[in-house]
Order: sequence, then C-alpha cells, then structure tokens
Amino acid sequence: MSTYDFWVTKFGNLSPPRQVVVMVVMATTAANTLAVVFSFFVDLNDTVGLLAVTTCIVVIVSAPLGAFLIDLNQRLKQTAILLDEASRRDDLTGLSNRNDFYLQAQRHINLCDPDKSAGAILYIDADHFKSINDRFGHAIGDAVLQEIGLLLRAITTEWDYAARFGGEEFAVFLANADVGKADWLAHRLLTGVRDIPKQLRVENLDVTVSVGISIHLPQQSLEEALIAADKCLYAAKTQGRNRIVHASSDPNELILAAAHGQNEIAT
Repeated sequence: MSTYDFWVTKFGNLSPPRQVVVMVVMATTAANTLAVVFSFFVDLNDTVGLLAVTTCIVVIVSAPLGAFLIDLNQRLKQTAILLDEASRRDDLTGLSNRNDFYLQAQRHINLCDPDKSAGAILYIDADHFKSINDRFGHAIGDAVLQEIGLLLRAITTEWDYAARFGGEEFAVFLANADVGKADWLAHRLLTGVRDIPKQLRVENLDVTVSVGISIHLPQQSLEEALIAADKCLYAAKTQGRNRIVHASSDPNELILAAAHGQNEIAT
C-alpha cells in the first residue's frame, strides 16, 4: 500500500464530523500559510493585489482538496460496484446466485409479450453429489461444481441467465428459447459433465446430472415455470438420473406427467 493509499484509508475510517474537521483545519492552515507568504510579495492594501492573492489561495487550496475528494468518491463508487457484483454472484462457481437469477429472469419476462413464451428453464442437479464428497473429499466436490459452472458459461449466451441455486443445484433461463434449443443445450450439458473426471484427472469418479426442462408459457409466472422444471427434475432423478425430462405443454397435465414419467425423456 502506498503512502497516499494509507492516508486515504485512514481518512475514510474517520467519522463524518471528524472528516469535516480535518478538511477545514487543513484548508484553513494552508490558506493562512499562503496568505502570510504572499504578504511579503504583494501589497494587500491594493485591491487588485488582494484579489489576485485571494484567487491564488482559493485555487491552490481547493485544487488538491477537490482532486482528493473526487478520487475518494471514485473509490467509493468502485467499491459499491464490486460489492453489488459480489452480492449477485456465487463465490464458488462465479455464476449468478438465486436472487440474481430471479431478478434477471423476471426482468426479461416483464419485457416480453405476455401472450408469448419468454423462454425455457433448465433445472439441473448433480447426481449422487453427496457420495462424491464422501468418497473423494469436499475439495474434489467443489472442483466438480466449478467445472459445471464453467460448462454452463461456455454453452450459454450473454442473453441467458445461468445460476447456482445452492449445493449441487443449478438453473438456466434461456431467453426466447423453444423446446428444441433447450433440449439441445441440455444434451450438451449431459455430455460435457461426463468429461469432468478426465479434466480433473480423478480416477473412478463419475459425474452426471439430471435436468428438468419447462417452457415458460404465456401468462405464466416465473415461479410457476420454475416449479414445472423442478417437478421434471424430480421425475428425472426418480427415473434413474443422468437424463432429461420435459414438462408437458399442457399445464393441467404437468404434475401427472412428471410424476409418472409420461412426458418426453431423453438420455
């Protein structure tokens, strides 16, 4: 840390009243000192000379103080941006967290025509993840989650929203996607995670995921679409894991289809 950064930090740690006192004392001291110095060279009884001295003192005192305050304000803005970014990100994977996912997906839905689908939702769960932690340790488990995060970032676009919901659960909102695109991306995910053991160079490690897919229906809320995808994810896990289950396009058939595995299944 430089000397300047040290004093900026010290100043920032002061209470607001003390910061005001420090600035007033520094400005007053500097102004008085400059006034004494200029008095040896300029006739302060002369109006023009007095105005010139006053102007010089104001500029000399205010310029560095203003620059300091502007720099401090920029640092505060940058810190606020970093804190906001951190509050919306999952520390382990770098994906969005649950709250940011809801915020961004809902914002997209609000901007879309309510009589049309806003996109597709993938609800994803790493299969038998507890056994991975138990057999290989939490460090390997974290590495697996990080690789899944990297894979999701690689196969989604800047208009999609991928998030870690917590634990081994992930979700992806594919903006304006149909079932074909959602299924294609889900298959890429299933294929990609199977290569994670090779990338981590861990023998006897098997990594698979189960995926539930729902298409956001016209007039449907985000929560309803997520529930539909979650039911499909549950169906995928009860039917053997390492597979994809799609929600029925008829919301009245959704629960029955998911519960009995009557909807489309792809492995």
